[in-house]
This record gives sequence, structure tokens and C-alpha cells, in this order.
Amino acid sequence: MTHTCTRQTDLQELIGSEGWEGQRLLFHYGPLAQAMKGGEELILENSGALSAFTLAKLAFMRGALFIDDTSEQIQPHAGFRLTLR
Repeated sequence: MTHTCTRQTDLQELIGSEGWEGQRLLFHYGPLAQAMKGGEELILENSGALSAFTLAKLAFMRGALFIDDTSEQIQPHAGFRLTLR
């Protein structure tokens, strides 16, 4: 899976966020959460545009990810890789 980063890319974009579908509030997983759950490689194109804070958080979250909105702990499945380009 590939995701192109911009200067506006933040953790919420990469992890996911809640949004309304009709009258239901649902969580929509971002590319990082999807890749971790599916054991896929996530290639972040233009990763040089990410802030130092976002890069540091990404390095920290490689081992596990906790999503506050869903109270879900995601352990990366075998095969998960994060590639910065």
C-alpha cells in the first residue's frame, strides 16, 4: 500500500478518524492502521514532508498502535513493514 505525504499529513490521517455515515458515527482506518492489521507494507511517499514530531511518533508506533477512539490495540501482523521514501 502506498500513501503520499504532504506537509499537512498528520497522525490522524495515517491512523484514521471517526466520521459520520448517515446517522452512525464510524471509525475509518487510515493507511497505517490498515497496513498493520493486514500485515502489508506501507510505503510513505514524500516522507520528507512529514514533521519531526510525526516521524518520531511513527518510529514509536511500529511495535503497537492504540486507537483511543475505538479503545483498540493493534499489534502489527507478520509482514508489516513501513518504508519511508
